[in-house]
Amino acid sequence: MASKTEKIKTRLLWEHGRYCAICGKKIRNFEELTLDHIIPLSRGGKNEIDNCQLAHKSCNSMKSDKMPDVYYWRMKHNKRLMIISRLRRIMFLW
Repeated sequence: MASKTEKIKTRLLWEHGRYCAICGKKIRNFEELTLDHIIPLSRGGKNEIDNCQLAHKSCNSMKSDKMPDVYYWRMKHNKRLMIISRLRRIMFLW
């Protein structure tokens, strides 16, 4: 049986594709793929789908336990990632 983390990864892959939520670049292989908690667990975040995003291991390591307001500007300025994310979310809800 798959763990909760693996289920979250699978769902995020389906909804958002293989794009890093931090840098916006494509995640080329699964060795680079990691699950990032938007609000870090160490700061009270939950291990739930709404608090998770896919990221490169290196990007996740760089982000460390920073809160979203510290790194959000990177996502905000990556229009391609935001458009893809919104379209997949709409398709999923449809």
